[in-house]
Amino acid sequence: MASKHSSSILDLSFAMDCTGSMGSYIKSATDNIRSIVDEIVSKEMTNIRLALVEYRDHPPQDTTFITRVHNFTDKVQEMKGWLEQCSAQGGGDEPEAVADALHDILKLSWRSEATKICVLISDAPPHGLKQCTDSFPDGCPLGHDPLKIAREMAEKNITLYVVGVEPPI
Repeated sequence: MASKHSSSILDLSFAMDCTGSMGSYIKSATDNIRSIVDEIVSKEMTNIRLALVEYRDHPPQDTTFITRVHNFTDKVQEMKGWLEQCSAQGGGDEPEAVADALHDILKLSWRSEATKICVLISDAPPHGLKQCTDSFPDGCPLGHDPLKIAREMAEKNITLYVVGVEPPI
């Protein structure tokens, strides 16, 4: 079944790892997001909305937040303000709350007629997929399955791009 999406309507979301291990990458990541947004907006061909989900990890690995959701806005300055607030801290074990971030991305207020894109920026895998120093080896403590969520995203025509900032990713 061919999807009926307008190329002039875009819902663009970002899910970004904001744990301490991203310290050397967070400025570059936020700068690149700003550049992408500026490039798209400068073309003035698109009705664009932007969203951001910051994520860290579950307690006791991190006690600041698991995810921080900024739902879609059509105000570029609002998105840039969210990016200015991003900081890398916390975390703990290697895997992070990737599944929680993707779950929150799935629940954003996507427009049915929009081209839907999510860019995940991370330096670590989700819990339960890798056995190295994982405090939650059975997966996300809230039961979010990253593979199931990725399938749901595909079913909703949300294209997921993953940017691994570490060579092993």
